[in-house]
Amino acid sequence: MSWQSEETVADRFFGGLAYLLPIVNAYFFGDFIFGQFPIVEQLYGPLMPLVGIYSGFGGFILFLLLYAGVAVNPQISRFIRFNVFQAILIGILLSLCRLLLQAVLPGIPGLGAITQVLRNTVFLGTLAIAGYGIIMSALGKYTDIPQLSETARIQVDRY
Repeated sequence: MSWQSEETVADRFFGGLAYLLPIVNAYFFGDFIFGQFPIVEQLYGPLMPLVGIYSGFGGFILFLLLYAGVAVNPQISRFIRFNVFQAILIGILLSLCRLLLQAVLPGIPGLGAITQVLRNTVFLGTLAIAGYGIIMSALGKYTDIPQLSETARIQVDRY
């Protein structure tokens, strides 16, 4: 990103913390991975309270709170708002994937293996993107995820 600046330790921490939301949201897609590699599910242990909160309306309420309280709040640093907005966008994409996998694909017979591959891909892709976001935030740099970063930048610049 072109608006690099020196970020405080708190900005780096809270910028990286935002990416826990996509990791928590991706839990739904990990069931096949968890079956093959139980250690991965055990790594989710500390996040399980968040997984419980995120199910149902908790995720929607958290989305509204983050959007209204952080993403569009000009009193919060641009770095944090950018990372929160990106995490929100990843969450929206995960919700769309979940809708597709729960509502559309089950009606088509013979897609069990394809569904498994899609769920694994979404899960691992989300972990990779969130991990990248956490590392870049820790370094005090803006993440550059195609399309998502540009959308987040446009939204952050509006406020």
